[in-house]
Amino acid sequence: MELIPEWAPNLHPMIVHFPIALLLGAIGADVLALVLRRGGGQRPLDWLRPATVALYVAGGASAVVTYFTGTWAADAVAVPAAAETTLSEHANLGWWTMWFFGIYALMRLGTHLWPKTRGRVSVHAVLLLVALGGGYLLIETGEHGAEMVYRYGVGVQQPEPEQMSVEPGLTIGENGWQWQPQSDTAWTSRMTWLEGGPADVQASLDTTEAGRVVLALRPMAPVSFVIPDTLGAVQVSAELNLDRFEGTVSLLHHVQGAQSYDVLAVEGAALRQGRVTNGASSTFATSTVDGDGWRTIRAVGDGTHFRGYVNGEMMVHGHGEAAEPGSVGLRLDGTGTVRLRRLTAESL
Repeated sequence: MELIPEWAPNLHPMIVHFPIALLLGAIGADVLALVLRRGGGQRPLDWLRPATVALYVAGGASAVVTYFTGTWAADAVAVPAAAETTLSEHANLGWWTMWFFGIYALMRLGTHLWPKTRGRVSVHAVLLLVALGGGYLLIETGEHGAEMVYRYGVGVQQPEPEQMSVEPGLTIGENGWQWQPQSDTAWTSRMTWLEGGPADVQASLDTTEAGRVVLALRPMAPVSFVIPDTLGAVQVSAELNLDRFEGTVSLLHHVQGAQSYDVLAVEGAALRQGRVTNGASSTFATSTVDGDGWRTIRAVGDGTHFRGYVNGEMMVHGHGEAAEPGSVGLRLDGTGTVRLRRLTAESL
């Protein structure tokens, strides 16, 4: 018998309700135990107090397990652009909830085992107030998780959408832009060039095996260019084929200038996520990329969370200081031909 059914995307949704039920049940039992103590009752407390502590310990342990299964789940499911901010908030709240109830469970167990604190009503009352604060964290975490599923459909199996024709060319809207090249030269005048210029890259239209027109780029020197549009939290995606290229292709986002930007770079089988600040490079996370052919490389910069995806699978998830709003584009450094089918940026 398999631990995870075939229909389930991962283990997280199967255990996420345990800490919610256990911890909210513990808080409810805690309130009842305090009321009975203040009312003068003693016999019911012989079993209720240790039962409450046991619920806190079980709930704290399940919160730890649930948090880590949640981080693994985020790596395994496709997250739409609209849900990226909710995912970041859910992850942050889950982290705080795990630490809160993990430490709180140990504290409750210690005060129950120590004779000097076991029977004191004042200690019980203070600890209950602390638990109520943790209950708010728990509810907020659960609400963000529910929003991801029921509002954005994260982890929900859906029928494959039909392919829709998209008007080619560069289209800039209120929430981002899309570039599907239709000319080998007209696009150069619409870009802001940070490094090199149109003369440093040979561009031509190419046709894929499926009959789709793509842009073939052959850099003569390192070049970088961005779409002149400023975005804050952003998701940028590129459909690329690097089979004929040796070097580094970088998705740039939150670009402040030629020497300051965030980056998701592909060099051979290596994937690197990081930041360049005044020319100094730092790395958030690294991974490896298997296979060749057409791939969709996606970078997300949302507050302090930075994620990198290849063909819908999260490969890197780093953290750093939140970046200032900036522009989005590409950097090419190497020899050979980069084939580009589409480049998009969506505001989160």
